[in-house]
Amino acid sequence: MYEVIKEINLKTIVENFKNIQNYVGNVDVIPVIKADAYGHGAIEVAQSLISYVKSYFAVAFTQEAIELRKNNIKNNILILSRSGFDDVEDLYNYNLTPVVHDFFVLQSIIDFSKSKKCRLPIHLKFNTGMNRLGFNKSDLNHIIELYKKNKDFIDIVGVMSHFSSSESDVRITSKQIDEFEDIVNTIKSSDLDVRYYHIANSGGLLNYKNAYFNAVRAGISLYGYYPKKIEDNPINIKPAMSIKSFIISKRIVNKGEGISYGPSFIADKDMQIAIVAFGYADGLFRCMSNKFNAIVNDKICKSVGTICMDMFAIDVSDVEARVGDEVIIMGESKNCKIDADDLARFASTINYEILTNIGKSLRTKKVYI
Repeated sequence: MYEVIKEINLKTIVENFKNIQNYVGNVDVIPVIKADAYGHGAIEVAQSLISYVKSYFAVAFTQEAIELRKNNIKNNILILSRSGFDDVEDLYNYNLTPVVHDFFVLQSIIDFSKSKKCRLPIHLKFNTGMNRLGFNKSDLNHIIELYKKNKDFIDIVGVMSHFSSSESDVRITSKQIDEFEDIVNTIKSSDLDVRYYHIANSGGLLNYKNAYFNAVRAGISLYGYYPKKIEDNPINIKPAMSIKSFIISKRIVNKGEGISYGPSFIADKDMQIAIVAFGYADGLFRCMSNKFNAIVNDKICKSVGTICMDMFAIDVSDVEARVGDEVIIMGESKNCKIDADDLARFASTINYEILTNIGKSLRTKKVYI
């Protein structure tokens, strides 16, 4: 069958989780499955990991968590950023745990809990240098006092922060760890019964064992990538997603003729090109035109011409290729490999954006193996 597919290996994701857990040792690994599990399918990924997760799944906002609940995911779910505004009743109804990062949200949760005569679990987020979300360390005394007055209505289950540069800057990251450690020590000396402390993301769990505390968050590493491309593979993780399409047309282009819009490519010799069913509406970036490669019959083929909404062209002059042949856009054959790091380099972006951009396309069928 001629299809454009995202092939996702759930066994690989499970093995990645196990290898991450083995790497960090006796701390809880929180799998981050926001943005539809970085394009891999949040429901399917959660279902594959249910029996391995000790603490939480983590998502970005409340609707993502509700979708998991509606698909019978009963594990604890941590909502990392967009919650606690007009959705507190959903947090209560679906037994969800929000990350609270400012006093407006904290007070709205306290007020709701009082009205329901209930006690809602929360994690507190502190800004240690990212300067995006989070209470400041100077807010601690006020938070502790607020908790003492309202401890029948809020349960501070966890305290967290987030690294800005754990894959690239030792000085900044070490400063953040020190700041977070001060916060943790202050909280431990109060009467708050906090069970989870976490700051390490994928870069943090890879590079800073002193940042583990008692939980880490595995995002991009769960799907087989490091935040920054490295030559070795210390955690032994593997990419879980492949993108496959097929040749829909093949033609000869004569020397001096252009290919696709612009044209941005002029043939410097007579050549054979193949047109592949995949374009920027499927997750490629137009800026990758004439830069990236694809695999046809175990050979690397260079893209030629401007990427279109629905298709792109490749040079198959030196390849035995026919209409209908499979084209690997991301993945591997016997002797060739193209991954999200490679595509990111051609798009001047990061592997996160490649995975989520390709993953969100509704025009590409997900196939789980």
